[in-house]
Amino acid sequence: MPTEQGHGECRTCGARCCRYITVEIKKPRARVDVEEVRWFLAHKNVCVYIDADDESWNVQFHTDCRHLDADNGCTIYPRRYDICREHDPEDCEASGAEATDTVFHTTDEFDAWRKERKAKKRRKKGKAHKRGKR
Repeated sequence: MPTEQGHGECRTCGARCCRYITVEIKKPRARVDVEEVRWFLAHKNVCVYIDADDESWNVQFHTDCRHLDADNGCTIYPRRYDICREHDPEDCEASGAEATDTVFHTTDEFDAWRKERKAKKRRKKGKAHKRGKR
């Protein structure tokens, strides 16, 4: 049930959506894009993820909103930002709905994922080549 300082659900989930900023980035195809993702991941409190719903690439900065109070309420709720106003509590990530996203926390994770993707492409290409020779 909504309260003057926010939805009741927000207090039980720890106000997760108020603890990060996410910015969509372009899919890393060129070396410069790959290096940019690696640079993001070299920083503390940053992750990069591929959204399972639309396959968009995003960088996420884990940082608390300065308007959160000690009880996870919004101190500016009546005049909160549009992005906060438009957030639907039914889409709250506390529900676990984001579990199928591909998430990278370190450059090592990202590099290992890229290496595996390249290996899969080579295997797939090799199988297609063998079928063509028959």
